[in-house]
Amino acid sequence: MRHSGRAAAALLFLSLALLSRAEDSPLPVVAANDNRIAAGELRDGVLDLHLDLAQGQLYPENECGLHRDVYAFAETGRGLQSPGPLIRVPQGTKIHATVHNSLPLAARIYGLHQHPGESNDALTLAAGETRQVQFLANQAGTYLYWAATSARSLEGRRGPEAMLSGAFIVDAPGAKTDDRIFVVGNHTKPEEEILSLNGKSWPYTEHFTFNLGETVHWRVLNPTWTDHAFHLHGFFFHVDAVGDGEHYERYPEDQRRLGVTEHLDPGHSFEMAGTPERAGNWLFHCHMMVEMSPPLLPAGEVPSAAESDREHSAGMGGLVIGITVRPKPDAQPTTAGTRPAHTAAAHKLQLVVSDNPAKVPLYSLEVNDPRQPAPATKDKPPSLLGPPIFLTRGEPAEIEVKNQSSGPTAIHWHGIELESYYDGVPGWTGSTAQTTPPIPAGSSFVARFTPPRAGTFIYHTHWHDDKQIVNGLYGPLIVLEPGQSFDAEHDRIFVISVGRYAPFGFLLLVNGHPQPDTVDLHAATAYRLRLINITQDGADVRVRLLNQGVPVEWKVIAKDGADLPPAQVKLSPADMAVTVGETYDVEYRAPSPGLTDLEIREVEFPTPVTIPLRFSDAK
Repeated sequence: MRHSGRAAAALLFLSLALLSRAEDSPLPVVAANDNRIAAGELRDGVLDLHLDLAQGQLYPENECGLHRDVYAFAETGRGLQSPGPLIRVPQGTKIHATVHNSLPLAARIYGLHQHPGESNDALTLAAGETRQVQFLANQAGTYLYWAATSARSLEGRRGPEAMLSGAFIVDAPGAKTDDRIFVVGNHTKPEEEILSLNGKSWPYTEHFTFNLGETVHWRVLNPTWTDHAFHLHGFFFHVDAVGDGEHYERYPEDQRRLGVTEHLDPGHSFEMAGTPERAGNWLFHCHMMVEMSPPLLPAGEVPSAAESDREHSAGMGGLVIGITVRPKPDAQPTTAGTRPAHTAAAHKLQLVVSDNPAKVPLYSLEVNDPRQPAPATKDKPPSLLGPPIFLTRGEPAEIEVKNQSSGPTAIHWHGIELESYYDGVPGWTGSTAQTTPPIPAGSSFVARFTPPRAGTFIYHTHWHDDKQIVNGLYGPLIVLEPGQSFDAEHDRIFVISVGRYAPFGFLLLVNGHPQPDTVDLHAATAYRLRLINITQDGADVRVRLLNQGVPVEWKVIAKDGADLPPAQVKLSPADMAVTVGETYDVEYRAPSPGLTDLEIREVEFPTPVTIPLRFSDAK
């Protein structure tokens, strides 16, 4: 009775709020669309679809808070939706679409054609005009339809027209349709940016609950003007398929790579599948700082979200989804007091976070590991980078994060498969019995985990204050095979970041410096280059290895700490995108002595960082 009373009270409050809002604005409400119900009427292999374009008000947070006037799609005679109504049909369906433009200006609709097709193929409608189009859904895949009123490209859309997008799914014969579909939204205009997934921003995005061992299939689509970098905490997923809006490629099973972070260009999509193996609370989010933070709004305007909702948002906003994995029914709840400590054989080390007396950078990191010699720091320039942490696959580790700085922090072990409580998102990861705490100034937190795979990972702050990530609170985390020690001669780490580097200001950095020294290597010798992107918002960092300006050839052998499928390990041009939160391991062997440049470019910085690699005669 208590729950039903609360629901009734909430319904009354919402009804009054909607009534009040309707009186304040003549525009209809744009409802969030969770992409679970397909639009139109499908009969005898023909989909009869009626769409309308109109203006409405979108509420990406709660139903009485932050809102913006936007253009949106609707099924004719029904309410506006963001994203637009889901088009989902079996392969071979004939689509008869009627589109009416209720906007007071002309619009062009893209994507309502067979695939692959021409990306610039558009249906143009004047204000008040209705047009029909017929085509065959001939190729299975994940596609987009979208519209524009002023922009001439997907990347050019800003403001109200940027929300005119929807998912278009064509299912192969016999394909399962129990997946979930997420469409990114980005309402951007000068001095503001409001991001959403299926029409909502964290903490109002859909919260998912899964059982241990349940297979999860998701499709993620990006109709926005900017790149994104989606990261899953605690688990790896398989990338099953990728698309660019017109073409769609489904990987053979033996070529479905593992990852924890995936880059998503404008107009692109990907399918992912995974199986949660540990209970607790987890996150799926864009790894760009600006896109997992509360909305960027004009000066003086603040989101009008309810205080109780913000209390549980873990300081985040935007492109974030919460995931809870249920424990087994007979599992006993655990707290810090009941979790068994690892044995005396555990690898115990300490990560110390301190304020930097020089104030630039603001912080300094130190790793105290009895197995590793302390790094030499004499006469070294200031570095916005923490020391590497080396662990061993299958060996328990205990890392005490000791916070000697003047404010709170939290450390996330990016890409590591571990218990949720130690994942490092304060106020969220863990369970209802006990969530991960922040690490206050003068306090410590011990993270315990046993790495199940060898590879290249990252430790970094998950405190939602960008001054920490741009002042060096991060470092490489390398997991080695049992019995292996780190070979510093043939195994080279390159951490890409951004930060305030004195006295030059905000710069693109590699290994904590704006212009690292020349690296001396030997020709005809195999080297493992570990590339790590932990920039603030660098979703499309370009990494190239150049000989006289021309990319050489290397082998990409691992991504996000997981080996690539053997069929994908082959020589390829040394020119690749590394998105924020990704790691790549590549193998390179210079055929002859000479100078080769490792060049790092990021669109926000006009000058790349170039590290000369000087290859001498083989030993």
